[in-house]
Amino acid sequence: MRKVKGKLVLKDGSVYEGDLYGNRNAVGEVVFTTGMSGYQETLTDPSFCDQIVVMTYPLVGNYGCCKLFDQSDKCWYQGFIVSELCDEPSNWRNEESLPDFLERMNVPVLVGVDTRAITRKIRSYGTLQGVIVPSDMPQEEIDKLLATPEVHDQVAKVTTPEVYTMGEGKYHVAVLDYGIKSNILKYLIKFD
Repeated sequence: MRKVKGKLVLKDGSVYEGDLYGNRNAVGEVVFTTGMSGYQETLTDPSFCDQIVVMTYPLVGNYGCCKLFDQSDKCWYQGFIVSELCDEPSNWRNEESLPDFLERMNVPVLVGVDTRAITRKIRSYGTLQGVIVPSDMPQEEIDKLLATPEVHDQVAKVTTPEVYTMGEGKYHVAVLDYGIKSNILKYLIKFD
């Protein structure tokens, strides 16, 4: 992944600097998650569609990524922010490193940021629109990105376009898939 100096700029003017990996800018609502594990499940959770997600746990990526843990067929994030990103995972199920996963999914990640400070800001003021951009981006371009109208078509983006069937048990359950996590469906099949 390409590495440059980058920053998160919130709509209230707050700036958080770090190292930016990725090939595009990110614009979206900035939210946080406090999970100590399960970063891949969170990355592929459709409920985070079009958001910039901050992980409060200090080290992310230490056990890598494995297709088994995907909650959908892709990552829905606009951007990802972590304190420390592990690029050499250690786990018997590891299939690819988190940096490789993020590059494949075209998700920019800002690393080396005080994620707890961002979380405190969000807890105090509520979610804020933000952008992840290279540090040298001119302020007028940042302002244009921050002025981007918020889009609220996430349900249309995550809804399954066609009917599908899972399992072959004696019970049948109809589910309207507006971005359901795959683990919910897997548990429903187990009860059959």
